[in-house]
Amino acid sequence: MLWLALHFPSLGVDLLDRLLPEPVPVALVDSAGSRQRVMQMNALAHEAGIRPGMGTAAALALLPTLRLCARDRAGEMAHLRRWAALAYAYGPQVVLLPECFPALALELEGSAHLFAGVEGVARRLRRLFQDLGVAVQVGIAPTPLGAALLAQRQDHGCCITLEQWQRDCLDLPIALLPLPEATRRDLAALGLSQVKALWVIPRKQLSRRFGPSLGQLLDRLAGITPDPRPSLAFAPKVAMTVQLPAEAESWPGLRFALRRVLQDLCEQLRVRAQAAQAWRLQLILPEGQMTFSLSLRRPSRDAEALLALWQSHLEGKPSTAPIRALRLAAVDLTAYDGQQQGWWEEGQEEALWSFVERLRARLGDGTVAGVAPVAEHRPERAWRRVAPGEVSAGGGNARRPLWLLPAPLPLPASLPAPPPDQLERIEGGWWDGRDVARDYFVLRRPDGSRCWVYRDLRSGGYFLHGYFA
Repeated sequence: MLWLALHFPSLGVDLLDRLLPEPVPVALVDSAGSRQRVMQMNALAHEAGIRPGMGTAAALALLPTLRLCARDRAGEMAHLRRWAALAYAYGPQVVLLPECFPALALELEGSAHLFAGVEGVARRLRRLFQDLGVAVQVGIAPTPLGAALLAQRQDHGCCITLEQWQRDCLDLPIALLPLPEATRRDLAALGLSQVKALWVIPRKQLSRRFGPSLGQLLDRLAGITPDPRPSLAFAPKVAMTVQLPAEAESWPGLRFALRRVLQDLCEQLRVRAQAAQAWRLQLILPEGQMTFSLSLRRPSRDAEALLALWQSHLEGKPSTAPIRALRLAAVDLTAYDGQQQGWWEEGQEEALWSFVERLRARLGDGTVAGVAPVAEHRPERAWRRVAPGEVSAGGGNARRPLWLLPAPLPLPASLPAPPPDQLERIEGGWWDGRDVARDYFVLRRPDGSRCWVYRDLRSGGYFLHGYFA
């Protein structure tokens, strides 16, 4: 077998960084007894001299603007499980490597040739996580643990064959092995620094001194014994919850975080070959939550287009309390069949419907509608409101204008009658109590506009009913 491991060396701080609208120095801290120490820091904090293991008091003295955050290991694990779905686009099995956390391993023995080999898969995955704003290191080896250790050591560690790996793994530093801290100290005290130094020790002696787990670890690392691991399954829902690094009270403070969440969820939809017809957004407040829904004319997984729709939907609805977290879910999922563009007017229809969707998001679903013909003689009853894009089985009348007045407007004087072949007589409506008897014709005004007028056959009066374009 052949495994490709993905190691995320700064996952915790990357997840914070990608939600911040502006770059600020950030560090993750972890409690060590009664003292907190820095675990990870972003590039701005590193440039200011912040280093892992530094006490928080010293770090703040060095950089007073440093933002300290507690590590959210559960949140990191949730992201790893979501990203496993992205890795399934390149191989049949994805496993979690808890001893090398945070890391995933992808089995690609039979699928690498579909992507220009293992290096092709590695390039695609590096680019994918770069676009998501997350640092990743890649390692390739015949065992999942070996691939993970190569990924931790460097970004281009690669060994294809098992025979070569069983020789190369002996040069790995013992410091990379996932060992208990006490075992690590004992090995360092003995002056042992490389795996080859452990390999030459008889297994019985190694087991007696350090327990059987060390020898078992070495055998799994070298591929001498199997290393079965449960495959990660697809999440049943395409949804994501994130804690905001800073409380937001309006759309500008929410936009950057929502954009990142949309990117993640749309990438999951792409891997599933799906799109969403509707989205639901929950804003978590100190007390309670606010829920918003977004319905689309047709399924979408375009993160930037969806962000523009959410902006139109939310920027006029300020929150009454600070927003601490958000949860976004894609609902009403369907298979994605793509959209084929026309040859001569490429993108024009898509731009039109994108504009319609923005209007609906800003004004409300019920305020934007299409018009469809109805089989009815009376002009004011020959149309109906429909959802945008809905196709009607009825047909229109090219002789009638599209612009009708809300109610016919009486004209003050009689008009010259046109030739009989230019009249359209409409009679009917007795069945619903709104009977009409009219002769319609086209009248051109002195300013050149074309009007649609009629003569009421009962009263003899003339009325203006519409305009032609």
